[in-house]
Amino acid sequence: MKSYLLAAALMLPAAAVLAQAPAPAGRGAAPAPAPLATTRAADGQAVIVSAEQITDMARQSRQAYAAATTKNPNVRTIIIEGTPYQLGLEHRIGKAPASVHADRSELMIILEGSGLYTTDGTLVNPTAPGANMTGTDIAGGTTRQVIKGDMFIVPEGKPHMLLPEPGGPLLVATIHVPRTGAWGPPAAGGGRGGAAAAPKLFNAAADIPAMVALARTQLPAAARFFSGGTLISLAPYRVGLELRSAKGIASVHKNNAEFMYVIDGEGIIETGGTVVNPKDTGANIDGDSQAGSTINRMKKGDFIFVPKGVPHLARTEGSTFVLATMHVPGGEP
Repeated sequence: MKSYLLAAALMLPAAAVLAQAPAPAGRGAAPAPAPLATTRAADGQAVIVSAEQITDMARQSRQAYAAATTKNPNVRTIIIEGTPYQLGLEHRIGKAPASVHADRSELMIILEGSGLYTTDGTLVNPTAPGANMTGTDIAGGTTRQVIKGDMFIVPEGKPHMLLPEPGGPLLVATIHVPRTGAWGPPAAGGGRGGAAAAPKLFNAAADIPAMVALARTQLPAAARFFSGGTLISLAPYRVGLELRSAKGIASVHKNNAEFMYVIDGEGIIETGGTVVNPKDTGANIDGDSQAGSTINRMKKGDFIFVPKGVPHLARTEGSTFVLATMHVPGGEP
């Protein structure tokens, strides 16, 4: 689970799990999912946001937009915080300003809807230069349609604009990551060594089934009990696709935190507890399993953030458990 995108302590508290409320027995509609108890990871704890919670927050954004006198075309809600990173949920209903971020790149995942993504070119009517410049439009840019499941990263200094297509709002997960362009390239396999990964700024949802099929052929021989490929790469960050097996490897990342998103299937991510038979590999402390950990059952559409230094292990309970993972430097509670 690596890219440059958690060492001494091996025993940590259980995860802060923000679970969906169970569906009632019998007839009637299921209750609304539990609201987020917290967005910030506490010391030694992970934060989980379920697909149901995301759907409910999108519903609330639509209701707030309909009731508002002044219509904000882009409503952003922070769902996970780990200093200095914030994973946000953006509900885009109309045309929001075009932007340029001077010192950070922006990763986006389309969760619902479709839109038009424009990049390059120049800002029209730009604001004064600063950490974040905005404009009313982009002139001379390149536009492409984006749909549910597409993900892309916008390098620092590059104009970009994302608009919903007519017929419905656009729901997007976004995270800004510090970047100056002077960092070295990420390593293949999520930072576990090997040849450097070339920049890859866009991954289409349509490409994922073939990536999973290839990973399935490689899984039996995988040394760390998962296989996959690169979804997004922009040094020093990499978003990796990981097909997980029934046996995972316990790991503590000494210097990095990790964001994970369930692309497909369901499985278990253990967090906290103690690493069994720990081995210091340099950047990580790896082990055969975890004792005293929290068992987090994850499914398609869920997010989890594991802070630096927290033991964790991912494994499937069925035939398919596909993750998108990104390691980020730091990532403190």
